[in-house]
Amino acid sequence: MLEIAFWGLLGLLLIGPLFMNLVGPFIIWRTQKIPTIVQFEPLSDDDFFTRCTEGVPYFDEQMMDAGFVVVGNSSLHDSHTDTYFRVYWHEHLKLAGTVVGISATNQPDLTYCEFSQKFADGRWLNVLNGNRPEAYPRLPIKQSFQFPEVLVVEQLLSLHAQLRQRLKGDLQPVDYQAEQGFAEITAFLREESDALLDKGLVKPEIDADGKRSLTLYGAFTMTWRSVWPGRVIAMAAKQRATKRWLQGG
Repeated sequence: MLEIAFWGLLGLLLIGPLFMNLVGPFIIWRTQKIPTIVQFEPLSDDDFFTRCTEGVPYFDEQMMDAGFVVVGNSSLHDSHTDTYFRVYWHEHLKLAGTVVGISATNQPDLTYCEFSQKFADGRWLNVLNGNRPEAYPRLPIKQSFQFPEVLVVEQLLSLHAQLRQRLKGDLQPVDYQAEQGFAEITAFLREESDALLDKGLVKPEIDADGKRSLTLYGAFTMTWRSVWPGRVIAMAAKQRATKRWLQGG
C-alpha cells in the first residue's frame, strides 16, 4: 500500500514538469514571437514609476548615486509579459545601464539591474543580477554573466570591471549615443533576432508587428531553459562559467 502511494505521489509531482517539457514547447511555438523591429514609446517618469514593478526604485536610486544619468523609460508588452525599462548612461565609464521590471503571467514579478558595454570587436559584455536564466542560448554577439546574489549596484559594477579586464583587454568600448534614446537598444534587438535566425531558432519572416515566429527547435530550446530541470541546469552552467572567467580561466 505504501509503495502504491509513493509511486502515485511521485507521478503527481512529475506531471507538471513532464507537461511543461513535452507539451509546453508546442504551446510556445504557437503563441510566442520574438521582437525584431521594435518601436519604443517613451514613458514619462510618473507613468513609468506608476506601472513598473516595486523593486525598480531600489535600483534606480543606486544607479543615480553611482553617477549614471537617465536616458529614458519605455516598455514592451506581449500576450504573457509586461516589461518596463529605465535606461542610463555613464559618460566616464562608457557604460550603459538598465533597470528592468517584468510582470509575467503565472510568475512572480522580476526586477533586475544590467550593465551593457559594446566593444570594437562588435560584441557586447553584459553583467546582470537577474535570478532567472536568459531565454536565449549563448549568442556570438554578446557575453553575458549573472550574479543573482548581488543586489548592490557598486558591487555589480566592480564585477563588470573585472570581467571587462579579463575578456576585453585593451579593446575600446563603443560610445552609446544617449541623445538618440532607445535607438541603440532597437539596433541590438534586431541584431539579436538575426543571431537567433542564424542558429535556426526563429523563422526569417517578420510580421506586421515587427516580430519573428519561433521554429519548433527554437520553442523547445527556450522552453527547456525556462522550466525545471533545464532552468536549474542552465543557471548552474552559467554560474560555473562566470566563476571560471573571474578566476582567470
